[in-house]
This record gives sequence, structure tokens and C-alpha cells, in this order.
Amino acid sequence: MLGRDKKGNSQGFRDHTLIAASARILGDVEFTGGLHIQGEVEGNIRAGDDGGQLIIGETGVVRGEIQVPRVTINGRVEGDVSAAEHLELASKASVDGNVYYIMLEMVMGARVNGKLVRMDEERRNLPAPGQKAGKQVEADPAETV
Repeated sequence: MLGRDKKGNSQGFRDHTLIAASARILGDVEFTGGLHIQGEVEGNIRAGDDGGQLIIGETGVVRGEIQVPRVTINGRVEGDVSAAEHLELASKASVDGNVYYIMLEMVMGARVNGKLVRMDEERRNLPAPGQKAGKQVEADPAETV
């Protein structure tokens, strides 16, 4: 038809799913587009190949790992969170697990009980402790007990 844009809109997130406060999902969730959780999810949450955005509202609870490019948390998460693009921890966010991020926005009042690990090219290429770029560092025999 005239005037209609026939191109796909993978970043506009027209396909938005709501898990209401009265809902409880047992099992893993994979989605594309947007997912808004006000209820409870017991399982891992992963965005499909087209990416996605996850919002966990104040009443939302997730027990499992999250692997989504863009995440906003204002509820509770029990598990690791991996956000390959942007992670926002709002004032009522509570995360019991490690947080892996590229860009992090954390508001006063948000709580993380775990490690904050930045995922960037610079850090990925660092040598392991005890190594220098390209070679192993030998321990001093006098220091070993």
C-alpha cells in the first residue's frame, strides 16, 4: 500500500511482551523485541539473534541468568546478568549475582551482591595474572614456601 514502510524494524521493538505482576513463568524465555517483566520468571532469559530489550519492573523477579543486549532492572534478579550493550540499574534494583556489562548506569539505591565485570576489548586482551604480554613470568624460588 502507499505510504507504508515495508522495511523491518528490529530496533524499534514494536513487538513488546508484558509478563504481568500476577503471572509466574517456569522455564527459559527467549525473545526478540521488548520484554517487560512485572511478574516472576524462574528460568534463564535470552534475547534472540535480532537482539532485544528487557525491562524488569519494581514487582518483577527473575531467578536465572539474563543474556540480553539492553537491560533495565528496577526489581530483583537472582542470577548473573550479561548486557552486551547497555545496563541500567534503577533505584530499587537488587541483583544477587555477577554483572557483565559494556555500559553501566547505576542509580543511588541500586544493590549488587556480586562482581561488576566490564566486557570490553581492552580487558579481554589483558594477560592473566603472573604473565607479561606474550610470556610467562617465573616465580622466584626464594619466595616459595
